[in-house]
Amino acid sequence: MIAFTDFKCPEGSDNSGFTEEVVRLVGLPFPEAYTYGEGIAKIASTVREAEGGALCMVPFCHTVEAENFGGNIKLGTAKIGPRCEAPVYKDEEDLLGLADLDFEKGRLKETLAAVKILKGSRETVGIQICGPMTTLNNLMDVGKLFKIWRKKPEVIETVVEKMRLQLLRYIQKSLEAGVDFIAFEDPVGGLNILGPKYFELQGRHFSKPFVEEALRIIGGELVMHLCPKTALQLVALGIAEWESCTLPKPMSYAQACLELRGKVNLVGSACIHNRNHILKDGQIKTLKLLTP
Repeated sequence: MIAFTDFKCPEGSDNSGFTEEVVRLVGLPFPEAYTYGEGIAKIASTVREAEGGALCMVPFCHTVEAENFGGNIKLGTAKIGPRCEAPVYKDEEDLLGLADLDFEKGRLKETLAAVKILKGSRETVGIQICGPMTTLNNLMDVGKLFKIWRKKPEVIETVVEKMRLQLLRYIQKSLEAGVDFIAFEDPVGGLNILGPKYFELQGRHFSKPFVEEALRIIGGELVMHLCPKTALQLVALGIAEWESCTLPKPMSYAQACLELRGKVNLVGSACIHNRNHILKDGQIKTLKLLTP
């Protein structure tokens, strides 16, 4: 049996929404500001300035993909942020009817528009892409999802494979929009929720081919960040290994990822929500995929 190690998400990392000070500085009505490119860009640049960060990150929640797939997403408020209001997928037929992502509608379109707006303002921009298990959790009751997975695993394999291909399209669209950094997050796809059996299946059927193809698409242009849950999954499966990289000076995790463009392809030792944490020892752990 594979000895998997889980990563404990830092406190508050599953929260969306902003402080009163950020909302005041944004100066736009919420939740409308979440829904159009200029608003998303203003939020991202304001957050970067308030945090003293190295890059603007968009979007601000894990619901953009699910919304595009037909999910019932409540935009919430500036303090709470968007979240799933109620599951809309009821059975395997709904899952198998999953449509392609439509990059010409909704917040998905506006998120890519925000990237272009920010780049036009000479900002450095990162995009957060949400993984399949978290997105499915926003579309279907997780209990029903696991029931289908147990009884008809081929259904989930088919759906996750479709999502993998759609997320690769999202990466391509992000590159075309001009992003400087890509972060992949799938907190519901962690060991603590899936358990060892399904965590291994998800790693072999989704994470491995997804990351391999994503890096081919990116072509060394920028650094891709993996949620540490996924990074540890790949290492335990013997698909990747850790390496240590020395930085020219102490800097934040995000700044290190920007500095290493063209030299390093993959990282995943810290939660993206801790991207402004300073690496005081001048070292960052990077990931190297292993060839079969």
